[in-house]
Amino acid sequence: MDLKNFAVFFALMLWQSDGSEMLTSVDPPTNLQVIDPGHLGPLHMHWQAPVSLADKKLCVRYMLSYCNVNSTNCKRVITKQLEYTDGFNFNEEIIVKVRTLVKEQCKSMMELQSDWVEKTYRPPMEGHAGSKVRDLQCIVYNLEYMECLWQNGMNALYGTDYTLYYWHEELEQTMQCNNYIKHQGRIVGCHFQSDDLIEFSDFNICINGSSELGPVRPAYFTLQLQDLVKAAAPDQVKLTLSTAETISIQWEPSASKLKPHCLKYEVQFRGKSSDWETKVISEGVTSTTLNATAGAIYCVRVRAAVNMFCADDSFWSDWSSLQCFTVRSEGGDNETIQLNNLTKLIVLIFLVSITLTLSLSTIYCWVRWKRLIAKKKLSALLNDNVKHIKKCINIDY
Repeated sequence: MDLKNFAVFFALMLWQSDGSEMLTSVDPPTNLQVIDPGHLGPLHMHWQAPVSLADKKLCVRYMLSYCNVNSTNCKRVITKQLEYTDGFNFNEEIIVKVRTLVKEQCKSMMELQSDWVEKTYRPPMEGHAGSKVRDLQCIVYNLEYMECLWQNGMNALYGTDYTLYYWHEELEQTMQCNNYIKHQGRIVGCHFQSDDLIEFSDFNICINGSSELGPVRPAYFTLQLQDLVKAAAPDQVKLTLSTAETISIQWEPSASKLKPHCLKYEVQFRGKSSDWETKVISEGVTSTTLNATAGAIYCVRVRAAVNMFCADDSFWSDWSSLQCFTVRSEGGDNETIQLNNLTKLIVLIFLVSITLTLSLSTIYCWVRWKRLIAKKKLSALLNDNVKHIKKCINIDY
């Protein structure tokens, strides 16, 4: 007798010994229902208790198992309730199963299990598969707004008209995007204002639409917005010489709803070598140092991202403006140069020089041309006079 059979046999003996009606099997739950509330992902599952257990004082629970039809990793939940709600991937069919678990006492190790009751939920799948949008990418910029962009379906017609719907737990009903992003007259994305955003909760999206061939196959996505944040580049990067051989680097996080302790930073610098060196700084620290050599020029830039304490993932910000610092020899003055301004000055001087050179060359060529015209006119006039004089001389003779 294996351990499982022995446990069941032992449980039956206990029920029989205290005068209770002996159970040899347990009926499964009845009337399993899977209800879609129209929130683009959550499903509400509920069922009824077996009628055969209605008058018995037993510890009754239910094991719920659910997953997409092609998934091998199903979730299992044990509950005393007759209902349960969870989010799903609506891009495939969903299998939901439930069965009854019975013990004489809830602390007992012995348990009887019923057969499974199963239900299949099929999300709306109208439209041909090739019309479904691809490669959705959403970025939350500094917690101020979010932009979601996608690619048209592989076989979507040029005139396909896409529509985006979204829902999260603070909305009473599904909402449609009211600020579409267009490219060459086609809808390719959606712009969300800060009031539309919610962190640490499922943000459900459905993109469907229509074309000349009929409806577009819906594409469903569930996002965690705190993992999609791209912070703004740090401000006011300052370089100072703290000791004779150490440069102090300090910066300020950009103004936003992001808390300073939620940011990590990456500092890149280079000195004598042309290769960038990188230093990652976490936990909201906004300064660091690097070793310096007298007579060298060091250039530094900084970028930010949400750290692991506030999100599972994030995007790096753009780099700050490049700051360069010249370490003078002992007794000399140190100076900081903002490379962008220096570059602008050099470009301006170059443009002025080119403009001045072209102007002088134009004036020089114009003067030479005028002189050449004048010489030709004078030469022609002299030739006419000589001919006239010769003619007069011939007449006299």
